[in-house]
Amino acid sequence: MPGAEVPIFSLDLPPGLRGQAREQVARRQLQDRAGLTAETTQIRPVYMPRQSDRWSKVLIADSALLAEWKAAAGPQCRAVLPDYLTLPTANGIWTVAGQDGYHVVRLAPDEGFAAQPDIALAMLERELDGQSAPPGAMLVLGPVPEGLEELAGKHEVPIIAEAAEAKALGLEEPTILGHGELDFDLRRDPQLARARLRRQVLPWRWPVLFAAIAAALWSAAQIIETGRIEARTDQLNALTQNLVRENFIPTGPLLDVRVQVSQVMAARQAQASADGDESSAMDLFAIAAGVLSAQGVQTDQASTVSASEVALDLTLPDFASVDRLAADLRAAGLDVEIVESRVSDGSSAVRSEIRLRAPDREAAE
Repeated sequence: MPGAEVPIFSLDLPPGLRGQAREQVARRQLQDRAGLTAETTQIRPVYMPRQSDRWSKVLIADSALLAEWKAAAGPQCRAVLPDYLTLPTANGIWTVAGQDGYHVVRLAPDEGFAAQPDIALAMLERELDGQSAPPGAMLVLGPVPEGLEELAGKHEVPIIAEAAEAKALGLEEPTILGHGELDFDLRRDPQLARARLRRQVLPWRWPVLFAAIAAALWSAAQIIETGRIEARTDQLNALTQNLVRENFIPTGPLLDVRVQVSQVMAARQAQASADGDESSAMDLFAIAAGVLSAQGVQTDQASTVSASEVALDLTLPDFASVDRLAADLRAAGLDVEIVESRVSDGSSAVRSEIRLRAPDREAAE
C-alpha cells in the first residue's frame, strides 16, 4: 500500500504499560497531538524484532482506506503493508527506491516513509543530520535519485546497488520480510481480536465463578468437619487418659495405653492368683488378648491344654515378630513357651505355636 498514506508516528509511552493499556495511552496521545480519533483512523504497533511489548511507534491508516485495502486483498495475500516495509533492510543500512513518482525509504526494521522526491531528500538530510553516527551504507534500488549521491557523499555514506555488496563493507546483508514485518499486517486488529476472545470467554465466566464458589464452600465444609473430628478425637483421648490415670496408671508417662493397661491387669490378676486360686485358662487368654490386639497378631486357634495352660496358634510376619511377641507377653506377667515356629507353605509369614502359663508362684515370690 502507498507508504505516504500510512506514516509512522513515534510516541512517548511509559515502559511499564502492556497490551490494551499501552494502546489506549497511544490513542490518547495521537488525539491530543494530531486530533486523530479511533472513529477515523486505525493504528497498528510497529517495533524492532523481539520487542513486541516495548513498542513506541505506530502505523497510522485512514479507516476508510484501510477498509478498501482489505477488500482488495485476495485470499493469497500474505499481508497488507505500507510499501516501505517491503524494502530489504538490515541494521546500519538505509534503503531507497523510486516508485510512481515517490521515493520510498526504509531506515530500520521499524522506521520508514514515502514522499515526493524533494520532500524525501529533505527528510533524509534531516535524519542524517540528527544521527550521532551515519548509516554504514545506502542500498539504492534502481537509478540513484537526483541529489542523493551528493547528500550521501556529504555524510560519507557509501551507496551500494545490490544487497550482497553489504558484506564487503562488513555489514549484514539486507533481507525482505525478514524482520517480523508480517506481524504488522494492517488487516489485523488487536482490539478486535481481544473483543472476539472476550466474547468467547465471557459466557463461561458465570459457570466458572459458580464452580469456584462451590469449591470454596466444599473446602470450608471439609475444614470445619475436619476440625470437629480432631476436636472429638482430642476429647476422647483426654477422657481415655483420665480413666487410665484414675484406674490403672496414676503416675508415670502414658506411651502405649493398651500395652500398659494389659500389663497392669496382668499384674493384678497375678496378684489375685497369688492370694487365691491359680489363674484359669480364660484368665491367661484375657491377659494375652490385650498384647495380641496391640500388636495386630492373627490368632488362628486358641485351646486349653490344662486348667492353667493355653495353647495359641498364631500367624506373624517374621521370626523377629515372634520373639517380640514373646517378650511382650512375658512383660505382661505370663510364662511363655515357643513350642514351634515355621514358615507357612506358599507364604513368607511365620506360623508359631505358643503356650502360656501363669508364672510360677514361688519364682515370682
